[in-house]
Amino acid sequence: MLDKVFQYWTEPRLYQGAMAIYVTFPALFTPTLFLIDAPYGRFAGKFIVDWNLPGKLAWFTMEIVSPVMFGMSMWTTRQWDARQILLSGLWFSHYVNRAILHPLRATSMAPIHVLTFMSSIVFNILNGYTNGMWTAHHADPSMSGFTALTGFGLWFAGLFVNIYHDDLLFRLRRNRKPDQPRYVIPQGALFEYVSCPNYFGEAIEWIGYYLIAYPSRPALVFALATMANLFPRAWRTHAWYRRQFPDYPSARKAVIPFIF
Repeated sequence: MLDKVFQYWTEPRLYQGAMAIYVTFPALFTPTLFLIDAPYGRFAGKFIVDWNLPGKLAWFTMEIVSPVMFGMSMWTTRQWDARQILLSGLWFSHYVNRAILHPLRATSMAPIHVLTFMSSIVFNILNGYTNGMWTAHHADPSMSGFTALTGFGLWFAGLFVNIYHDDLLFRLRRNRKPDQPRYVIPQGALFEYVSCPNYFGEAIEWIGYYLIAYPSRPALVFALATMANLFPRAWRTHAWYRRQFPDYPSARKAVIPFIF
């Protein structure tokens, strides 16, 4: 049974078919998410059908898919070099935070619409599988040099920015008094420059990952898909803040300091 699963999992046509679908996501995300609010977080609520799932459980379930698929793909090779170990460690570190620690740190999470949940499951299946398979079967014993070091620096900086600004948001919620509104204007660190520095950090993180994994096509698609997903949402979040708060800082950008 396991031999059949292994044979199917490593079938080149499966990987090629998965990549053919996966590469379409950045182009699909950008126009769609500039036009609509993906129904989770502050934009949770009725969307086509009023079918929402509990926030924390849905978040964990849809995010844990990616490291599971990545791990199963990495299992198809038994000898890992330094780059494969590093890329795997970075992948699992990100998703331990994203799938497990993030919902545990959050005081609460808004419901997640079933359409968001299902689309995230599909994306994370393809994302974890294609990146895991590429990493498993592209050794690079000589990994070194400016590109890899720059990539690691960007990945670490991006993870720090993401976690730190998530924690600032969680702190606002924990310190909110019962008579205060759910949302207030975030302050401090990169919030002084952009509305969504946590999204900015995550984009930097996966650009760094791609530099380490270069020339991984799945890693490039993931970096592009991250920006295609988060930058439109940051733009709509920024617009939401400006509507909600007449005194919202006019110099603050959406996601990239001083630029966008």
